[in-house]
Amino acid sequence: MRKNVTTIKQVYNARYLYRKSERGDRTEMQQLMMLVERDMYINWSRFEERKNVVQDLFWTHPDSVKLLNAFNIVLMMDSTYKTNRYRMPLFEVVGATST
Repeated sequence: MRKNVTTIKQVYNARYLYRKSERGDRTEMQQLMMLVERDMYINWSRFEERKNVVQDLFWTHPDSVKLLNAFNIVLMMDSTYKTNRYRMPLFEVVGATST
């Protein structure tokens, strides 16, 4: 007889609380930008100052740029829409090397 059964809801709640405690007073966007800067990703962003709304956001790992420069023959791009809770478009680029 099992006495300790954890549900997926409990796991999701625990994960949410942990992430919220790590984020502190920062918004999700501020947390993302802090992590991008901390981990030294190459990044670029643009926002509308009147509304204080992010229009575009780009980040990539520096090694990805090195791979792109070394193997720039084939580049696959995929655009998936309405994949997050904000219904913002996500444009993902995936490259394949000969290795």
